[in-house]
Amino acid sequence: MRIRQVVILSVVAVALLVLSGCTPSNMTNTPATNTTSNTTSGSSVSIQNHSFSPSSLTVAKGTAVTWTNNDSTSHTVTGDTSGTQNSSTLAPGGTYNYTFSAAGTYSYHCSFHPDMTGTITVTP
Repeated sequence: MRIRQVVILSVVAVALLVLSGCTPSNMTNTPATNTTSNTTSGSSVSIQNHSFSPSSLTVAKGTAVTWTNNDSTSHTVTGDTSGTQNSSTLAPGGTYNYTFSAAGTYSYHCSFHPDMTGTITVTP
């Protein structure tokens, strides 16, 4: 019984940390549309069926990418590199925008479902 209480408290603590995450000033949550191709030039990513679609996206420097949660569960967009895109928890129907200001390759995942991964390639 004691172990169960510790596990429940740990899960609640992690959830509170995720829900209270800080959002840098260049990131906002706003409405968007989705897209479903594997690699494309565009600015939208759909979160659906526990995956990011497209899983790879190529955009020009200065492009705002919008993730839309079209799934039935909550997700996050969490950059694998410190200082990159990090959304708050996206409930079903929620959206998140991030403007990429430097060329490079940015990998990310869902903090709730680490097997959900994606990559944004930003060209000069």
